[in-house]
Amino acid sequence: MSAYVSRPALVLGEHVVDAARIRDDILTWNPNHPKLEVARKALTNLPGTRRYLRPYEEITAERTTAQRKDDVFDTILQAAQHAARAAMDHAGVTPDDIDCIITTSSSGDRMPGLDVHLQNTLPLRPGIRRRPMTQLACAGGSQALIIAEEHLARYPEHKILVVAGEFLSSLYQQSLLSIEDLIYKALWGDLVAATVVCARPLGPGASLRIDHTLEYVIPHTTDRYRKETDERGDRFSSTRASLRSVTDLAPVLMDWLDKNTDGPLDFGILHPGGPAILAKLATALDVDEQFTLHSRDVLAEEGNLGGPTIFSVLERTYRTPPADGACGLVFGLGPGVAMGALLVTWTEPQA
Repeated sequence: MSAYVSRPALVLGEHVVDAARIRDDILTWNPNHPKLEVARKALTNLPGTRRYLRPYEEITAERTTAQRKDDVFDTILQAAQHAARAAMDHAGVTPDDIDCIITTSSSGDRMPGLDVHLQNTLPLRPGIRRRPMTQLACAGGSQALIIAEEHLARYPEHKILVVAGEFLSSLYQQSLLSIEDLIYKALWGDLVAATVVCARPLGPGASLRIDHTLEYVIPHTTDRYRKETDERGDRFSSTRASLRSVTDLAPVLMDWLDKNTDGPLDFGILHPGGPAILAKLATALDVDEQFTLHSRDVLAEEGNLGGPTIFSVLERTYRTPPADGACGLVFGLGPGVAMGALLVTWTEPQA
């Protein structure tokens, strides 16, 4: 049974902020930082712009945990409604056609969740299947597509709405001053994305076909990436060992690719966790700069958008499509350390 991913719809943050401004503000606000020059060098290596769902001044202001929680969910929900409707329009379906909704958001974790709220507001039928996920973070997009493919194996007639939303800039806290914390402040961006997945191509345009999937968790690495909460709100933390994650995963990933491909990969839809992570992934895959171009551009122009990032990369791929039959890799890496990978084929309709 095949699964086809329609062109995604994106709601990017309308507030565009230069990474240089974020860097300069961090350094200005922390003139006595014990590793000021190390921080300056690290932040200088993160050029470009970031896309925020709320104004920069609001993002950097101090707020309570309750204020952050309410603001984050309400913002994601509003954007998710727009993204979902646009994705259904792209695919030529209506809310009544949707049989299953898969949602992923680690920043918008409220009960009832994004899935139920969208079911009410779009609205979707009361009896559809729901697959909400809140703990996948940067692996959320790839994992949602894996679950969609598995769902279609059981229900091949279904049309699945996938919604991934993160408001990562809301994790900004003035009090967090480790080098890793400073880097995340300058790296995060916001995105809510949606797509429709089903067992046949929808509409006359090209689509992405899922052929094989892979899930893998590196044992005993739960400390490498994690979300924590204190009196100021949620925060994302990591250790230096996180930079080894791609290297640790490379043997598993390459063995899987060797077993399921006949030749080199043609294109990549890769989650760019950061410049170092993306560079290590390119080295492991032995691919050129063109292979990672869209991922690098998303990172530079929009930021690390968490789980939805692969949909921004995919949307750029739709703009400059590979050849019909081209073989690609979708890759996401998140807390666990957990990997979700998909071998995909670019399909063009016959004339």
